[in-house]
Amino acid sequence: MTDYDRLTNLGKLRRLRKLALAGLSHYDLPDPQLTYHGFETNLMYRVTTARGERFMLRLAYPGWRTLADLTAEALWLTALSEDTDIPVPAVLLTRDGALVLSVTSPEVPDVWPMTLMRYVPGRLLGHYLTPVNLEKMGNLFARLHQHGADWTPPANFTTRRFEHWLSRGEPDLISSDGGNRENEVQGKHYAEISPLHRAWIDRMIDLVEEAYQGLDRFDLRVIHCDLWHDNIKLHQGVLSPFDFEDTVWGYRAHDIAMAMLDLLETVGEARYEGLLTAFAVGYQAFLPWPEARIEPFQIGRLLWKINWVAHHQPDFLAGMIERHIPVFEHFERTGALILPMPG
Repeated sequence: MTDYDRLTNLGKLRRLRKLALAGLSHYDLPDPQLTYHGFETNLMYRVTTARGERFMLRLAYPGWRTLADLTAEALWLTALSEDTDIPVPAVLLTRDGALVLSVTSPEVPDVWPMTLMRYVPGRLLGHYLTPVNLEKMGNLFARLHQHGADWTPPANFTTRRFEHWLSRGEPDLISSDGGNRENEVQGKHYAEISPLHRAWIDRMIDLVEEAYQGLDRFDLRVIHCDLWHDNIKLHQGVLSPFDFEDTVWGYRAHDIAMAMLDLLETVGEARYEGLLTAFAVGYQAFLPWPEARIEPFQIGRLLWKINWVAHHQPDFLAGMIERHIPVFEHFERTGALILPMPG
C-alpha cells in the first residue's frame, strides 16, 4: 500500500473518507450519508440521515488543536444548547457518551479528533454586513459573554487563558527580548530589521501587554475568541454562531477587538465606524460595554500576524513590518486604528 504522504490530494481524501466513515459508525444514526464539504484547516463533511437530519462532521487536522481545546468547545456548545436559545451547533454524543472521538487508521498517520455537530443553516454574515445585522451581532456577543460569565465549566474544561499578545505557546520572533530565533533563516531576517522598526515593535508590544495587565480580572469568562462575521450564519433574520474551536478563558474587550479588526479589514475605514457603532448599540442593549478600549488588543493581533510571518514566511518579514509602521504611528498619535498599506 502506498504511504499516505506519497498520495495525491485526491488519494489522501479517499483514505480520510474511510476514516470519517469509521468514526461515524460510533453514532446511533439511521443510514447516514457522507458528503464532502471542504478541507481548509480541518476536513468537513455534511451528514444526512434517513430521517432527514443534517449534521456536520469535522476531522480536526492533527496538531492544529489539542484534544483539550476541542473538548472545551464541545462542553461549552453543549451548555449553550441546554441553557439558551442561541442556535449553536449542538454536539452529538457517541454511542459511548463521548463528545470528541479520536479516530485512527493504519492507512492514515496520526490521530484525527472528530466532532459531530448539528448543521447550522444560513449564509455567512459576511455577505450581509449592514447596521441592522451588526446590531444583532453585538447582541449575540453580549449574550455569549453573559453565559460565559455565569456558566461553571466541569473539571475537564480547559484552564488556558488568552491574556497576552502570544497565548498559544508560539515563539516570539520579533521582539528585542524574544530570545533565540528558531533557525538561521529566521534569525537572519530578524537581524535585517532596522533598529527604528525594532523600537516600534517593542513599544507596541509593551503597550499591548500593559493593556492586558490592566484588564479587570473579574471580567474573565469563557469566550469564543474567534467570532468574526464569517463564523456566524444568518438564517431568516437570526444569527447562528459556529466554529467554537478556539473556546478559551478570556476577556470581553479582547473578544470584541478581534471581531472588529476583521470587520475593519473587510469593510474598510469608511464603513467601519458606523458598523462598530451599530454593534455597540446591540451589545449595550444586553450588557454594558467593556471599560477597556479595544484598539490595543487589535494592535496585539497585528503583532501576532507579523510574528506569524516571521515564523512561516520570513522572506516577507521586512515588508510586513514596513507596511505596519504607519499603523503603529497613527495609533500612538491618535489612539485609533487604520489599515496597513497594501502588500
